[in-house]
Amino acid sequence: MAQKEIEKVNSLLKMKYNIFHADLITRAIQNDRITLEQFDVACGVIAMAESVDNDEFVPKCWEDI
Repeated sequence: MAQKEIEKVNSLLKMKYNIFHADLITRAIQNDRITLEQFDVACGVIAMAESVDNDEFVPKCWEDI
């Protein structure tokens, strides 16, 4: 993805998630080691974490990104 495209995706994510999670998700999108299944599950877990105000939660498989 080009930098401009990354910034657009990040801007959209910030409308739904806090800045910490939006940036984390943006980095995960760019990470080739994360499978689509892992991505889907982790985004769901992030949404649940945000619903209980766990604003800096990092899914287990995303600790290195």
